[in-house]
Amino acid sequence: MTTMEMVEALQIFTREEIGERLKAGDLPFSGITPLGSAEFHFHRPDSTLAVVLHSAGRVRPGLGKYLGVSRIERLREEDPYMERFAEDFPLRLIARDSRFEYDLNREIGKAIYPVNGLKWGLQVWRQPLPESEIGITLAKYREFHALLDLMIKWLLESHRHVILFDLHSYCYRREVDRAWWEDDLPEINLGTRSVNRSYFSAPVDLFLNTVSGIRMDGHLLRVGENQAFPGGYLTRKYAGTHNRQVLILAIEYKKVFMDERTGELYPEKLELLRKNLVVARDRVLQLPFG
Repeated sequence: MTTMEMVEALQIFTREEIGERLKAGDLPFSGITPLGSAEFHFHRPDSTLAVVLHSAGRVRPGLGKYLGVSRIERLREEDPYMERFAEDFPLRLIARDSRFEYDLNREIGKAIYPVNGLKWGLQVWRQPLPESEIGITLAKYREFHALLDLMIKWLLESHRHVILFDLHSYCYRREVDRAWWEDDLPEINLGTRSVNRSYFSAPVDLFLNTVSGIRMDGHLLRVGENQAFPGGYLTRKYAGTHNRQVLILAIEYKKVFMDERTGELYPEKLELLRKNLVVARDRVLQLPFG
C-alpha cells in the first residue's frame, strides 16, 4: 500500500470523537478530520506534540481555475518531507492541504493570500474566490485549529508544560543558485521572538546547543535564533495565551535535505537531521524547566 493509499484509508473522526477517545485514554489511534484538513497519529500520551503545517500540496478540484500557481511552483514553496521529521513523535498533527489554499500559520483574516499581491514572487490567484469557496476554505482552517486547541487543552490536563514542535523548511536558492554553505543563513533556525524567552531559557538554550555541531558535505551546519524567521502565528497564538505552559519551538530547516527546485529527496541527509531532532527533543524533556 502506498503512503497516499494509507492516508486515504484512515478513518474519519469528529473533534468530539477524538476528544472522547483522548479523555478515555483510548490510544493508539490515527485518522483524519471530517473536512480533511488534518491527519493525526496519536500513539501514546506525551508532553510533546509535533505539528506540520505546510508539507502537503493538496488543492481541492474546485480551486484549480482560480489558482495561478502550478503544482511545481506550489511544491517549491511548501515544506515537503517535513512529516518525516515528525515520525518519531508519539503525538503528531499534519495538515493535508496546500498553504496556497489557506496558510495555517497565519491569523484567519490573513490565511488566504491576497488576490492582488505576490507571494514569493508568484501571483497566487488568477481571480478572486467566490464567497462559497472562501467559506469552505475557512471552515477547513477552523477545523484544523480547533483540533490543535483540543490537543493543547488535553495535554495540559496531565502536564505542567507542553512543547509544541512546529516544523518547517525554507528555500535558499530562489534568487541565487549556490551551495547551502555559501550564504549567511542558518541551516537550522529557531523562531522565538514571541516566546517567553526568560521563562523557557533552559529548554530553548539546550535545544539550540544540542542541534549544533552537525557536519554535512564537509561543512558545519549553522544554527540560528530568529535569523531566518522569528516564528509564525502558532508561536504568537500560544505564547499569548499560555506563555508559561506551552513552549513553541518553531523550527525552520534550510532545504539542504532535498533539491528545492525538483523536489528530489536526499534520504541520508534527512535522516541525519531527523535523528538529531529526536536527540534534542529527548534532552529537553529531561529538564525540570519552569
